Amino acid sequence: MGKIILLNTPIGNLGDLTPRVLDALTNGSTFAVEDTRVFKDLLSLMGISLQGKRIMSLHDQSATQEVEKLIELAESQDLYVASEAGSPIISDPAYPLVKEAIKRGIKIESFSGVSSPVMALELSGLPPLPFQFHGFLPRETAKKINAFANAGYGTHIFFEAPTRIEETLDILAETLPQVEVCVVRELSKKFEQVMRFKSDLWKEHQSELTVKGEFILMFHQSESQKSSSSSLVKLSEEILKEGATPKAISKLLSEILDRPSKEIYTELEQKKRR
Repeated sequence: MGKIILLNTPIGNLGDLTPRVLDALTNGSTFAVEDTRVFKDLLSLMGISLQGKRIMSLHDQSATQEVEKLIELAESQDLYVASEAGSPIISDPAYPLVKEAIKRGIKIESFSGVSSPVMALELSGLPPLPFQFHGFLPRETAKKINAFANAGYGTHIFFEAPTRIEETLDILAETLPQVEVCVVRELSKKFEQVMRFKSDLWKEHQSELTVKGEFILMFHQSESQKSSSSSLVKLSEEILKEGATPKAISKLLSEILDRPSKEIYTELEQKKRR
């Protein structure tokens, strides 16, 4: 029986490629990768020949039958799994494959390397324990408010798109004005940037942020910090202007603030009529 070997590839700087991963890329024959083009470019940059290598696609939209095909391969030979950058498990598509492989009794190995959430945490200056990695933030404003308002004690780590990072920081400043924030972009690359500030001072730092590349947003919430009821209600008023109904917003705020939804609904309706 073969096994599945998870390859952690560099997130930017090729110097972070470990000897074990380099050996696997050089001598491995069967690969499942998030983006075949990016993977082939990586091999080319490392001077590794594509000859004799079978490279298949494994992405978020991979169908069940495609995962089954990869499982069948791993039952008879070693299958190397890699993402575009970093871990093939962290916010990348290998989890369904790994879960199914464990169910079938196939051995899993991991050849470690740089992980962007951990690297970001190291650079942040925020307390490292406890921390929680949440993956990508939701696109919807109300869901972002919910994610921030329900964040408990500790350091919280999120991925965010460059097109949404400034709006997201606006929402964070309104929802949790007292938390310590760190934003990093382009980790290990030429234009790496690390910004640290208190949430309510975001607007003073906004001009310093270059809105390009890949972003990680982090903030730390102490045990004594709680989201402000008034700031959440104020932010919900802005959402109402965008078309959401008072009923929907009152239900959301009821969950966040542990207040009766009817009470919040009445308050929002009164503000709406002013």
